[in-house]
Amino acid sequence: MKKITAITGYYGSGKSTFAANYAIENARKGIKVTVADMDTVNPYFRTADLGELFSNADIQLASPLFAGTNLDVPVLQYNIEGLAAQGRSIIIDMGGDDAGAYPLGRYSTLINSMGSDAELLYVVNFYRCLTKNPAEAADSLHEIENACGIKVSGIINNSNLSIETTADVINSAIPKAQELSQVTGLPIVYTVYPMGIDPSLITATNLFPIRRYIKNLWEPENS
Repeated sequence: MKKITAITGYYGSGKSTFAANYAIENARKGIKVTVADMDTVNPYFRTADLGELFSNADIQLASPLFAGTNLDVPVLQYNIEGLAAQGRSIIIDMGGDDAGAYPLGRYSTLINSMGSDAELLYVVNFYRCLTKNPAEAADSLHEIENACGIKVSGIINNSNLSIETTADVINSAIPKAQELSQVTGLPIVYTVYPMGIDPSLITATNLFPIRRYIKNLWEPENS
């Protein structure tokens, strides 16, 4: 795991769900993990809402001032360099699209200076509006890069239809992810699939299983 991993993507890509699962998976390996919730765009789907889950997994959470209240005020007070100096691996959950990428630009000098110790991963869901094809996804990716001043280093293929996701749904989007990889010259780091689906049915490598810790407000708790 890198010292700093920033997770970005378009709205509805599932970046916060991936960030939470990635943090928990690495914590299980004995890595000291800090999750920094840098989502100043969407107050409803935030890793800041997973404090108890992270605490039980021995994951440190850095959330914006006023997170978890009815005040949606994007006040960011993170000492990313200090956290990295503590020997912790940092996962940054960014807001969606280029608007959500601007706050990360504050740390672009630090992140760019770290070379291979830092990465910016782009999460894509080809079943979401405005990233339905590789060209749209590439445009979104480049807009994010321009907004934060950091180059994306890898792609997370998280194409899904929420609770209606099947192996066929995932497989149908794999060619699009491969084309995006070719167009951008970036590797597909993981293809994500929900736990409960047989991974042997998925025609991709580097599979990453996830649980849906962050759910829609209208979904029942046991869904």
